[in-house]
Amino acid sequence: MDDERLARFEAVYRETYGQITAYAVRRCDSPQDAADVVAETFTIAWRRMDDLPSGEGATLWLYGVARNVLANHHRSEGRRKARSAELDLKMADRYADSPGSRLEREAIAQIFRALPDDDRELLALVAWEGLVLQ
Repeated sequence: MDDERLARFEAVYRETYGQITAYAVRRCDSPQDAADVVAETFTIAWRRMDDLPSGEGATLWLYGVARNVLANHHRSEGRRKARSAELDLKMADRYADSPGSRLEREAIAQIFRALPDDDRELLALVAWEGLVLQ
């Protein structure tokens, strides 16, 4: 690894990390999503060090990269939410038996969607996939 390249990356990272993080936090739904965006932004910066301008240009370039990463993140999130909503409807139709139970299922689906990703995944694995916790 080139020491000069590493030193330049570390300097840019130290100078811009706070700005890029604040930018991502203001535009993401969760701190975890913002952390993912920041990590991806700096991963791209590392891979494309030869394209990274010097001085203030580096900050502007990183904002552009972060903007593109955010756009990709939002598209992915939109697709994930659409798949989740589709699954909710399929599950509701599958177990529909009365108007009251439909309302109950809708409330459960809404609560389920509001859970953190890890909790939602765990419940789905146990309830729908039949996995057993040991």
